[in-house]
Amino acid sequence: MKGAEAYVNDQWHSSGLANLPEGPEGHCITLKFIIPRDAQFTGLITHVCEVAHRRLSEFYVGRKVTHRPVQGSVVGDGSGDGIDLVFDVASAE
Repeated sequence: MKGAEAYVNDQWHSSGLANLPEGPEGHCITLKFIIPRDAQFTGLITHVCEVAHRRLSEFYVGRKVTHRPVQGSVVGDGSGDGIDLVFDVASAE
């Protein structure tokens, strides 16, 4: 089974991590990951969220990054394999 780090690394460009907004203002960032429906479970989704949070914190050094609760693992993208993770990045001081 594929782990959270692998999902984040493999989907770096397609998730949105490679194209993060810059600038001192606050940002709301939605990252989209494709995780096969049969591989989705709460622990994996939580770990993907933690890995993505760490990567965002590394990019936005010194700024508070928080994630919104995941509301359901499957989004209505037609495939049932997509999840959206939403993060808020505080403005720079």
